[in-house]
Amino acid sequence: MQDTVNVSQSQSGTPQRWQVLAATFLSYFYDSYDLIILSIAMPVIINVLGISLSQGGLLSSVSMIGAMVGSIVLGVVAENKGRKFAIILSLVWFGIATFPVIFITHFGSWMVLRFFTGFGIGGVWGPAVALLTKHWNAEYRARANSFMLSTFALGGIAAAILGRFSLSVDWRILFLVGSTSILVAIYCYFAIPADETDELNAEKNVVKEKIGVGVLFKGGIAKITILATLLNVANMGGYWGVSSWVPTYLKTVRGLSVERMANFTIVMYIGMFIGYQAWSSLADKIGRKKVMAICFLFDMVSVIMYLILPNEVLFWWGAVVGFGFGGVFGVMGAYYGELFPERFRALAGGFCFNIGRLGSVLAPFTVGLIGQYYGLKVGLEITPAVFALGLIAVALLPETMQKKVLQEKESIA
Repeated sequence: MQDTVNVSQSQSGTPQRWQVLAATFLSYFYDSYDLIILSIAMPVIINVLGISLSQGGLLSSVSMIGAMVGSIVLGVVAENKGRKFAIILSLVWFGIATFPVIFITHFGSWMVLRFFTGFGIGGVWGPAVALLTKHWNAEYRARANSFMLSTFALGGIAAAILGRFSLSVDWRILFLVGSTSILVAIYCYFAIPADETDELNAEKNVVKEKIGVGVLFKGGIAKITILATLLNVANMGGYWGVSSWVPTYLKTVRGLSVERMANFTIVMYIGMFIGYQAWSSLADKIGRKKVMAICFLFDMVSVIMYLILPNEVLFWWGAVVGFGFGGVFGVMGAYYGELFPERFRALAGGFCFNIGRLGSVLAPFTVGLIGQYYGLKVGLEITPAVFALGLIAVALLPETMQKKVLQEKESIA
């Protein structure tokens, strides 16, 4: 049996903190890649399946619904069977579910498979954030979480680069690569320290309480759960409302070729990767709430400008838009990890983040539906209003950073 977590602390965290960071980094990279490839391939998939814009939006939406369901089921698994086990199960699950679409050209079958892919994708975020929160001290936590979560942008860059060369040859290559997440599951088995499972607790004569979803809605935790979920509904709704349709918007409205469209997307994700690092460093200095509020305002303005600027400027402005997107996504990992008690942190973080995907369920379909009748530009113009809802949620939630720093300094002393 592998050794359990060594809880002795250095200034920045446990001795296992770097190997946990590496394992969660790779896990979330594949999690993100498998989600983003649908947006990259959407212009081609619409033609291959012979579907409408709104049906294309449904493919994105059903992936998010799967992630919402998966976050609850696999979150409960994480708290009762181990966070390491939940991450490995998730990677294997969505790797298997991604593979069959390369053989299928029936819309209904695609809907089913994208639901199951989303189910597995929903199981990574919560356990990964909980593991990093456990292994990294508060003064470094936002940067560690943001570095891991910035693989969302790297997954987008990888998908866009691969799409640039494969969409004109064979779009199925994108999905074939996604199925190799199973290899990362093997790496995680060896890299992530074992959780304190029921067996280990039995050896210590400890009875571990069974954790269920109901714990998130007891006492003062209920308000935090609802507001934290609303925060990500707005964040996800605004982001996916834009990103699900930007490749199609650039190709059909702005008249870009598939190759140029991919280049524009790559630049946006590069900006996003930089944003993850920059905003998280700021959050470790001035607090999580202030940074997220600034980012929501930044997103509102940058998206409006993206729809106005000419193509010559749009290429570089995409990096600015991506830079803003990296803020809330990057800081949210540390913030959610600090909002909830350790004993159900993976379930709580995964629940709020992935139920927050309700925004990403509604937004792609809504933008696509509006775009079908009034044009994609009009559909995309609703997204800044969605980001504004995030400001309300942030205002009503507490700051967590300073409290956690003081608690951990006292425990080390």
